[in-house]
Amino acid sequence: MTEITGNLIAKDIRCSCRGYNLDKMLQPNILILLSKQDMHGYSIIQALESKNLFKGEKPDNTGVYRALRVLENRGVVSSEWDIDDPGPAKKIYRITDMGRECLYNWIDTLENYKKTIDMIIKEAKEVVGQ
Repeated sequence: MTEITGNLIAKDIRCSCRGYNLDKMLQPNILILLSKQDMHGYSIIQALESKNLFKGEKPDNTGVYRALRVLENRGVVSSEWDIDDPGPAKKIYRITDMGRECLYNWIDTLENYKKTIDMIIKEAKEVVGQ
């Protein structure tokens, strides 16, 4: 078996093995935030930044809005424009009953992922001698 020495994948490469491409994790995190309170898009982005889900990187704003649109199209969040507050109108998002059901499904899915990930980690450690 070949011994792995050095670091073949540069640290600045956005490889999945370094935790990138986890954009699907936006969906349950958005649902968690909206379960706590209704929020506008920029507040969601700020809250996601504070959770540090992306190894110190800021979430992609376009990706967050894309995820919100997908969730809204699926009926798990709804939105309405807030034009009463001063400043520009803001789209306020809220979780729906279907969204709460979706969040329960995410819990099961993530628990199953965790079991699979734990198994992969264990097996990977065995083959690399850790």
